[in-house]
Amino acid sequence: MMEIAHDTDPHESLMLPSRSHEMNFWHRVVAVYMGVLPDLEHDLQKAGKISFFEFQVLDHLSSENSHMSMTRLAARCNSSLSRLSHVARKLEGRGLLTRRLSERDRRVTVAQITPTGRKLITNLRDVYHRAVESRMLESLSGEGLRQAIELMDHMLRRNEPDHWLFSA
Repeated sequence: MMEIAHDTDPHESLMLPSRSHEMNFWHRVVAVYMGVLPDLEHDLQKAGKISFFEFQVLDHLSSENSHMSMTRLAARCNSSLSRLSHVARKLEGRGLLTRRLSERDRRVTVAQITPTGRKLITNLRDVYHRAVESRMLESLSGEGLRQAIELMDHMLRRNEPDHWLFSA
């Protein structure tokens, strides 16, 4: 278990009651993510009228040769099934994906990217990669990136040992 360090200045601790090293780290993780997301959303909206989450849905579907269950897709997108269903309905209306009942198990709904959706994702991948690289990855050396991945994997394994990233 990690030791929690507390500030010794009583005035500072009144202003920031949870200023441990762990919370400092957490606030930085959130700040990096929340700092990059608006620009990423803007770039994707401008280039393809698509949100970051919609991009994630289509990108995961495009990595499959066939279809993917909505439950598996929700896990891949770190989403609830309810949120995914709402967004899938919108993407289906735009002709970017289709949904149907599984032929193997009629209780399961599967999604598949359409040719139009695949073309959109192919066109947007460069926009997405450039945005992530310029706003995050360029600030890391090769060794820094390796260490960051190792750190994130360590935390993810603790919370989700069977996360799909570890089976990819």
